Amino acid sequence: MLEIFNNLFVALHANNVIFCNWKGHYAVETNLAGDGDLDLFIPLNSKEEFEKIAKREGFKRVISFQANHDFIEHYYGLDKSTLKFVHIHAYFKIVTGEHVSKNYTLPLEEYLLSNLDSSSLLPTINAKGRQNIFLVRYFLKIGSLYGLLQYWREIEKYSKEWNSYNHENEYESILELDLSREDLCEMSKVYESSSFFKKILLSLRLKKRFKSFKRRSYLKLQIYIVINFIIRLINRFFLKKKKMLTYGYVIAICGLDGSGKSSLVSALGESYSRHFCTKVFHLGRPASNAFTFIFNQIVAIYSRLRRIKIAHKEGNLVKSAKNISIIYAIRSVLLAYDRKVQANKAHRLSQKGYLVICDRYPGLAIGKMDSPRIPFNRSRGRLYQSCYILEQKLYKLIKPANLIFQLSVPLNVAIDRNNKREKADKETEDELRERFLLNSDAKFLAEDCIGVDATVSFKEVLLQVSNKVWLSGNGK
Repeated sequence: MLEIFNNLFVALHANNVIFCNWKGHYAVETNLAGDGDLDLFIPLNSKEEFEKIAKREGFKRVISFQANHDFIEHYYGLDKSTLKFVHIHAYFKIVTGEHVSKNYTLPLEEYLLSNLDSSSLLPTINAKGRQNIFLVRYFLKIGSLYGLLQYWREIEKYSKEWNSYNHENEYESILELDLSREDLCEMSKVYESSSFFKKILLSLRLKKRFKSFKRRSYLKLQIYIVINFIIRLINRFFLKKKKMLTYGYVIAICGLDGSGKSSLVSALGESYSRHFCTKVFHLGRPASNAFTFIFNQIVAIYSRLRRIKIAHKEGNLVKSAKNISIIYAIRSVLLAYDRKVQANKAHRLSQKGYLVICDRYPGLAIGKMDSPRIPFNRSRGRLYQSCYILEQKLYKLIKPANLIFQLSVPLNVAIDRNNKREKADKETEDELRERFLLNSDAKFLAEDCIGVDATVSFKEVLLQVSNKVWLSGNGK
């Protein structure tokens, strides 16, 4: 069992919150190891307490873009030591049925609690109850065209779960569902029979019998299935959205060359994007938009024709106002505009539930890394003064990141790492030394900033930052 599950279960027990694993028992060990989804039932009157404790133990509620059901919520957590994301399906009522629609809400709360086995840290349903619930779930899942398609996809899973039971328990009636012992025995025999026709007939009979438990009428159900199918199709081939956080946030990784920021951004982006809507931005060299692209190309062509060298590497020694050309000033303004556009786009995505990871982030100190480049000088011409004022305004319009991780390494370590990098335009030792001296005290726009010692192994840095990234949004 992963530490994050252990801590959650201990906290729930300590606060007298009733919960149990109510299905998928055959795979419970795999799920507790973080390699599957854990299905927990929590009585509706304990929902608020469960949510509070889950949040405190590092779980976040997320929203599925494709399908959401009343009384079912998704919670994700990050195990601190393994960096595995774990997933809990929290059921506050027993909602079941076909995979997409889950069209039945069954009054099984009392039945579950009366068949609860609390001998382990994770309470579960006893063997008798598990078999009964499996049969009800199974025959509610088939009996329609969509149900049949899902059946053939999940037939191996059904077999594994059924085979995990010893089948020596006597079937007892489920009074809450008006199912007698004879009904359950029949369901068991039909499940084990080779006649798929009998299974479909029994499924249709059971659904008719449970019509009072339906969440939608037949017509509404068909409309729901069609709409959901279209949404899934669009998402699979076009949007490709994962689960969304109930609140997003913008984090940034800053540091000089050789501190490992790009590798860290890449690892974080890869890890988080497997599960959640995640976007990575590079604000050191932001992408041009339609407006600045044209001007950037003009500046590039002009500089080639005039053989003007326009500095593009951030963090060189501060230039004096006398030495800054108008071309350099214009380019600095365009860069400021691109950074503002990208940073604001990052914040808009975060408001939609995205985790946004930025490689570098702007500051306000003139001449520092990713900051304004144009010094103030009253003696320069009107165009220069206009560039200075506009650049200042653009940087002040950039919203701070929610959290910045500032990686730091000694100069000798940065030089050594930089020498080992395979990069065409990497800095020379002298350039790196200049940038280090200038930017060792650089500050960036952030609501909060955490310093990270990047001299330790990359694995240690990733562990530290990943955990803090995951927990950083819990206070919102």
